[in-house]
Amino acid sequence: QSRGWPAFAGHDTRGEQPAAALIWRLWSVTPRGVTTLCSWQVSSHKRYHAAYQDCPEGAQEAAMPGVILAVLDNPTAALGLLTAAERLSDLIGGAAINALIIRSPPLASIMPSEEVLTQRRETYLRAQERSRADMLTEAFRNWARTANGVAHLTDVEAVATEAIVERGPGADFVVIEQPVRRHHGTTWQAMLAALFETDRPVLVVPSTHVPRFGRRIAVAWRDDDRTIRAVLAAMHCLNDVERVFVLAGQREGAALPQMPEILLEHRIPAELFILPVGRHAFGDTLLGKARELGVDMIVMGAFVRDPVRRLVLGGLTRYMLANTDL
Repeated sequence: QSRGWPAFAGHDTRGEQPAAALIWRLWSVTPRGVTTLCSWQVSSHKRYHAAYQDCPEGAQEAAMPGVILAVLDNPTAALGLLTAAERLSDLIGGAAINALIIRSPPLASIMPSEEVLTQRRETYLRAQERSRADMLTEAFRNWARTANGVAHLTDVEAVATEAIVERGPGADFVVIEQPVRRHHGTTWQAMLAALFETDRPVLVVPSTHVPRFGRRIAVAWRDDDRTIRAVLAAMHCLNDVERVFVLAGQREGAALPQMPEILLEHRIPAELFILPVGRHAFGDTLLGKARELGVDMIVMGAFVRDPVRRLVLGGLTRYMLANTDL
């Protein structure tokens, strides 16, 4: 509030938190910590207009702390991912961090039509997963020694997609690695589960991350419900923001993009940049502009070409997941 930013339900406006480089993949409207006390709904008259109903005076300040699900997969990336989860907790005003290790069952590690799961093979696969889990546990313990706030660790043997679908909806945010390491338990399919089956905002942490972020935020704007929901979720992360950028694409002959009404409605000062959409990959154009502006976090909706089976990601979503270093 001292910086002129609006206060958001359930989160105080604390300063003093620095910056980093990460990318958001968001799906949900509002963290559970807010909806516990207030009924949040999107107006049918203006889809971007959020209104509280039956919310007693002072309920915003009394909202429960959030919960962050951090999915640990690659031992070498675990410390960075946990640090990113801790930074996210700071930005939203505090949250318990539930770290999750998912050991893949042997049967899920083979192709039943081509391989036979012998006892010897099963023992070997279990030992491999146990070794990976032990390294992740050690990384969690090392991080927890100096971490602020509440943190828990759970170690399960399960198919990664099923574990994320089961636990993700109970969290306010899901934090997961950029899915480029296919030989670890959390694969592209697990990423799809986090994005499209949990109904939660997802923070994707690239391998080249910087642990502090949230000061220079860019919105990859597209006028549709998914992007609007992404922006609404990201509004809980403005405690330490300095500048907000809107990056909107424009095809030749199309109407000139305007500042999104959702940002105007919430009185968020933002700067609009219009990027050309042509034959060149728009994801590359988007990332180039973000780097030029010194952006440390990107907010965008996730899209699929097959909304029923959710197997084929939209072009921009696929490009960003594969290539971003933010």
